[in-house]
Amino acid sequence: MSDPQFRSLINLRQLEVLRAVMRCRTTIGAAEELGMSQPAVSNAIKLAETKLGIALFDRVSNRLVPTADAQILMADAEPLFVVHEAVQRKAWDLRTGRAGVLRIHATAELSQYLVPSVLALFMAEHPDVQVTIESVRMDALLEGVESGSADVGIAMKPPARPNLAREVLVEAEMMCITPKGHELANLPVLTPFDLRGRRIVGPGPASPLGAMIAQAFERSSDHYHPDIEARFANVVSPVVARGLGIGFVDELTARYAKEPGFDVHRFRPRVAVPVCGLFLRDKPRARLAQAFMTHALQYMQAQIGRPDDQEDDLVAG
Repeated sequence: MSDPQFRSLINLRQLEVLRAVMRCRTTIGAAEELGMSQPAVSNAIKLAETKLGIALFDRVSNRLVPTADAQILMADAEPLFVVHEAVQRKAWDLRTGRAGVLRIHATAELSQYLVPSVLALFMAEHPDVQVTIESVRMDALLEGVESGSADVGIAMKPPARPNLAREVLVEAEMMCITPKGHELANLPVLTPFDLRGRRIVGPGPASPLGAMIAQAFERSSDHYHPDIEARFANVVSPVVARGLGIGFVDELTARYAKEPGFDVHRFRPRVAVPVCGLFLRDKPRARLAQAFMTHALQYMQAQIGRPDDQEDDLVAG
């Protein structure tokens, strides 16, 4: 089969025309199916018959009936069309962002409460995409996006990096949670004054979120020093649920933690926490990453992006 004459006897386009004519039994029908002119279809059949040296169709009552040789040829050619159609579907999927690989790095709380909800929306439109989710510390997240090992990073109040572009999804806030039955449980809003002399569970003051809480305490002429330090809010919530103190968690954890053992309170002075998507600044944004971010933005705005007069809806009794 290395002889060039074998390779030039018939090409894929001629096989496609032959297949269409066999289905439609007329050159007019085949032309409509293929988006070609009727003379072009007739010429393709004549050229194939000339090169092959065999008749491919018998002309019977203005219809083209495939010969036995044509049927043998198409039986062997059919797998080519199956592969070709699969390649075409994959090419279309890649063009429309419906296939490929999406690599997500997220901090612990967002991996648990945000990413799965957004991923459900994303996968409904991109069912064939392979997704990798890494739950990582902030420093590893930033390095992952900078190195290209992650297509997108999702974090709360990430520090600025010159190589990274930051897109704010929503501005959430820090909340207080109290054990069920606690004497403060009926207060919708807690302040540093309310927390004086009580055991506090939350991020250490040296952490980014802890530093923000400490600044809020300072504005109230008070001091933030958690008795039980826990870097991640998904650790704080079960500790509080077991009656070990009053906790500080982000709004997502307060809303969506599946832990029934605590009540939620707004904290004042307000501690704003932007939830952000991170991308490499000087690299074109991957289509799948952008699609994921679009869903994340819509989801976060629907869940948390609310007018101030709807804030009471957050507090759970």
